[in-house]
Amino acid sequence: MNTIRKLVASTALALSIVSSGAAAVQAETLRIAGGVGVLFAPIQIMKQAGLVEKHAKAAGKDLNLEMLSFPSGSAVTDALLSGNVDIVAAGVSNALLLWSRTGGDVKAIAAVSGTKSVLVSKDPEVKTLRDFKETNRISVTSLKISNQAIYLQMALDKEFGEPTKFDPMMVQLGFSDGVQAMLNPKGPTDAMFAGPPYYQQLLKQPGMHSVLTTLDVAGPTTNLLAFTTTAYHDAHPEELKIFLAALGEAQELIRTDPQKAASFYLASTKEKFSTDELAAIFKEEGNIFQSLPLGVHQTAAFMAKIGLIKTNPDTWRDFFFPDLQSLEGAAAAN
Repeated sequence: MNTIRKLVASTALALSIVSSGAAAVQAETLRIAGGVGVLFAPIQIMKQAGLVEKHAKAAGKDLNLEMLSFPSGSAVTDALLSGNVDIVAAGVSNALLLWSRTGGDVKAIAAVSGTKSVLVSKDPEVKTLRDFKETNRISVTSLKISNQAIYLQMALDKEFGEPTKFDPMMVQLGFSDGVQAMLNPKGPTDAMFAGPPYYQQLLKQPGMHSVLTTLDVAGPTTNLLAFTTTAYHDAHPEELKIFLAALGEAQELIRTDPQKAASFYLASTKEKFSTDELAAIFKEEGNIFQSLPLGVHQTAAFMAKIGLIKTNPDTWRDFFFPDLQSLEGAAAAN
């Protein structure tokens, strides 16, 4: 009898080890390329609050979120197309460029966020676009293709009929470097098209003022999309359902409890803002935290008009996967 009991016990232990090993093999990682700044708040909150893991567990899956950062937009593109990252959170213009260049093989999964950006100047003579001189220098995060660069071109097209009029004045600097350049009295720039929380930081400085905002140019719009390849989308429907559920919860938290959302964001990024400051920024006019897109088609139409993308889509649905298109409110998305 003792021999039988030992055999049963050893068999149970072996099965337990095999089961544990199988579970470990089945554990998966959802790799998302993201960044910092208010636009990325839903992604940072998903990470810090464990929302992917929460919704995966509810769906009976073992899925972990890994956030990755890359030194440039081209590096992110290479990582996505080579399968080294699953989902990219980046600007609408970046998503549209990849959609166009891949013939529709890359599409958006969902909107992540939209925030107001502000063209800030420290030149006391510059009050409107018509006041800029050839000697002025304006920083954007990427020449021609960043969200801010696109909006500036849209504004120039409306004002002068010349979207490239300011091209000689443009300087490429990341947001943090752009702020430092503006704060330096002898810095290389005297204007910056900045997103939050960077424009708030600048506008607190003496002599710095707003020339225009993206609300003046395009109204409230989605600026950040989550996108992926057709291969990943079609092979991982459950993972994308989990991602959308986690994203939706993070967006709702920002809308309904900005204080708690701010604490998650700051714990994730270690940025030097107070919870109260960031919560107030979340609530500012023009900010959008929802999965359905708003205003993205006008951006696509403008990019087609100036030749940045080859095809002018008929609707936002052309460059989005169908996952959102049956949701309540999808008919009003644009």
